[in-house]
Amino acid sequence: MVKKTVHRRKSQGAHGSKKATKTSIAAAEAERWTCAFDGGATSDADSSLALVRSGINGHRLRIIDVHTGTQRSEHAGTAKICSVAWGRQPGAADKGSAHVLVAMGLQSGNVQLYSPARNAVVKTLEGAHVDAVVAAEFRGGALFSLDSSGVVVQWDVASGSAHCQLKTGLTGARALLVAADAQRVAVASHRIELWDVSRAERLHSWPGHTAPVHTLLWAADEAALVSAADTDRHVHVWDATPDAEARPRAVLATDSPVSSVDVAASGSVLAVGEDGVLYAWHQIAVAQRSTDSTATGARRNAIGYTADGVVRVVSTATPTQPLPILRARFSRVGSGEDSVLIVRGGAVKPLFETLSLAGPDGQFERELVLNREPQGNLLLTSSRQTDAEQQLAAQLQVYSEKGASVTDPVAEGVRASHRAGDDDADESARAAQGVPTLADRIKQLSVGADTADPANGAALAAGLRLTAGTLVRVLVQSLHTADPEMLETVLSNAARPNIVRDTVLGLPTAYVLPFLQQLFERFHATPARATQLLPWIRCTLALHAAYLTSIPSLVPQLAGFYQGIEARLETHGRLLRLSGRLELANTQIRARCLYEKDHERQARAAMSLPMKPAAVYREADDSDDAGPADTEPPTPVWQAEESTDDEGGSGNDDDQWKEGSGDEEMGSSDSDSDSENESDSASDSGSDSGSESDDSDINGLE
Repeated sequence: MVKKTVHRRKSQGAHGSKKATKTSIAAAEAERWTCAFDGGATSDADSSLALVRSGINGHRLRIIDVHTGTQRSEHAGTAKICSVAWGRQPGAADKGSAHVLVAMGLQSGNVQLYSPARNAVVKTLEGAHVDAVVAAEFRGGALFSLDSSGVVVQWDVASGSAHCQLKTGLTGARALLVAADAQRVAVASHRIELWDVSRAERLHSWPGHTAPVHTLLWAADEAALVSAADTDRHVHVWDATPDAEARPRAVLATDSPVSSVDVAASGSVLAVGEDGVLYAWHQIAVAQRSTDSTATGARRNAIGYTADGVVRVVSTATPTQPLPILRARFSRVGSGEDSVLIVRGGAVKPLFETLSLAGPDGQFERELVLNREPQGNLLLTSSRQTDAEQQLAAQLQVYSEKGASVTDPVAEGVRASHRAGDDDADESARAAQGVPTLADRIKQLSVGADTADPANGAALAAGLRLTAGTLVRVLVQSLHTADPEMLETVLSNAARPNIVRDTVLGLPTAYVLPFLQQLFERFHATPARATQLLPWIRCTLALHAAYLTSIPSLVPQLAGFYQGIEARLETHGRLLRLSGRLELANTQIRARCLYEKDHERQARAAMSLPMKPAAVYREADDSDDAGPADTEPPTPVWQAEESTDDEGGSGNDDDQWKEGSGDEEMGSSDSDSDSENESDSASDSGSDSGSESDDSDINGLE
């Protein structure tokens, strides 16, 4: 019984560790970037980076210029992008940017071809994959794609159809590698398999990874494979020759799990750990496997070969604070491998930098520490510009006012500063005499919109009208003296649009850009103040747009604010759509309420009007109830004729009526078959009987 209990505890512990491993793998996959360098797809190698940013309702593909750090184009979609790859349109002779394509593998199983030059999806490849497309690669005018179930599809890019399909049966596949002749493909999950595409035959298999492989690269002219997996603190180098062994040729050890790997043509290997440290091995991928450490020049321990060079980036403000390196890649420009392109910063604004790893002797430096300024603020200023931003500013055309007959903003700013200085001197003199300063008067006036007192409305309204004119001087003085308290006093009037507009209109142009920078700094430091700061920012950009467009360095100085706004809107995409739907429903509800109110109003109006009868039927009074004062009704025509005859005539008339009724009876008996004549005779007989009763009544009255 004791053994069973111990065995059960071991099973639970193994299950818990397995669950923890899956959780760590999922976290590492979420933190890893989905990106790809152009790698020779254009005439300028390594000039662009395709970076995927995650969002709430979908992913965004950004094409970033490596030299300047600016964004060239962006594609926003609703599907999740699992992989990206650079390629070219088939049949394109030149390497211009117009023929460059970026393949996006989607979670739905489709592959979209995006053109950065057109900024649009030019073609969608669908119908061959069922699971998510986790890897893609252009080779020989064709596109190879891999889904998570291990199915490799070769696409004809020109026609958009699937040329062939290879089912490897490798569940949970993550990495794909295609040979230069497009006849062999390597597929990796927990193990690596090499397949012949034309014969659909597996050539070799290499086990050894406990986690899914996320990077797979060729080395030594496709004679070796380099792989790295999730949560593994080492990089494997495998022999890819036909008589290769199943064990790795070399194991490269790191201090943290590997997030990205790159291999040079000479066999040198770069690896970036999750701790943000860059590890480099000099020509390790082409050296023969040997227990002697002098064979490769690398130092080997019980775990594997340690790095020949280590690169760290630390903050200049705090040397103990590391600045993580996110990606690293050997430069494809030139034949040497000394230059390494590193990427740091963040996905909103990545920073690119090229450095040299080799020392005077041609070997990698053992320890290299770089001191860089931290990217603590996305808002750019002229005093904090990277090399790429300075190059971009140098390429811009410098604005010149030579020969223009306009007011000089600098001179106007100098005059405004002189006026502000005179105002400062006057206020200092008044303060010495016991007179309150302008800032004190502003505080006493309580310029906030929520301080209105209904009992003292007229006086306060007069004071607020004065404040609208004096806030310009307060704003200029706060910018000139860098007084944050006085500037906050001005910004507290954001709830009054008229005062905001008048204050911004009266602001000299020399203080427009400093005012915007102060607003941007406060907005980035405290995003919750957006309700107070955005009215000032919106009004300043709208009213001083003509002056701002004439500033040469405006683009880098406003780029950070634009990216900050974009980053905030990405997280509110679903809320914005929900707000639109609620607004549509609210509009329909309001329209229905207005219709019902109008209908009720019309009904009430109809009920209030007097009712007029369409027809009135009056019944004649009885003869017994008629009084002496009652007037006799008008005599019918047939009664008037009858009153002129004597009583004998009356008997004749009765005989005439009887003969008429007999005729009617005869006529009705002759036409029994016709229902229409029967109804007519019935009505005639009814009228005759009515006439006889009328005759009897008349005789009675006589």
